[in-house]
Amino acid sequence: MSAWQKMWKMTWLIGVCCMLQAQSGCVLLEWALGSEGGGGRDPEEVKNEDPKIRPGFALRVGVTASGAVIVPESAKEVDINGDIQMPYIGAVKCEDHTIVQLQEKIVEAYKEFYLNPQATVGYYWDPRMETPSPWGTVLVMGAVLRPGQVNVPPTRDLTLTRVLMLSGNITPLGDKSKVWVSHREADGKIKRVKVNLEKMAKRGDPKWDIPVHAGDVVWVPESLF
Repeated sequence: MSAWQKMWKMTWLIGVCCMLQAQSGCVLLEWALGSEGGGGRDPEEVKNEDPKIRPGFALRVGVTASGAVIVPESAKEVDINGDIQMPYIGAVKCEDHTIVQLQEKIVEAYKEFYLNPQATVGYYWDPRMETPSPWGTVLVMGAVLRPGQVNVPPTRDLTLTRVLMLSGNITPLGDKSKVWVSHREADGKIKRVKVNLEKMAKRGDPKWDIPVHAGDVVWVPESLF
């Protein structure tokens, strides 16, 4: 086989590999965006609404009455039945409630025992905790150190570089010039944005450090070279 034929064959093989890698990436992204976790919703809608309480969430709850502490503020995990356990009133159903709705429910329950009760309720969450974030997750796939779900913080201000950092950053085999961020729009269409992190770093241009929303998928392909 001549040197020219060898070069042509190598070029053809590289082209086939690129095509297969791109196609497999698209399939993975479409599969991931079709799963639960915020896909298919307008990011502004997700950002502005209060998250609903679900089993596995951790809450911080306290109750006072007439200025006295009745239930010291402490962390309570929502059990598999969607309940939390409270002194004097027992199990309180809170699944599918917002924080405000649960707060009102607890106040009404304690009115049977105390005058003018007041409840303080909030999410108890830390990015280092294994409990799911009430504000959703972002799925990171491909050549990162820790692929999987990344919790969205209460501020809901995740950016691409922050998501990658929380995933342990891109591995040496990852292609930093072709990082894909995919989001399913409200009409069901998938919007995909390719970000060249190498160019962003060289130019010092932060505009490509795009915001990432709950339900989005970040995919880092492996470099062929």
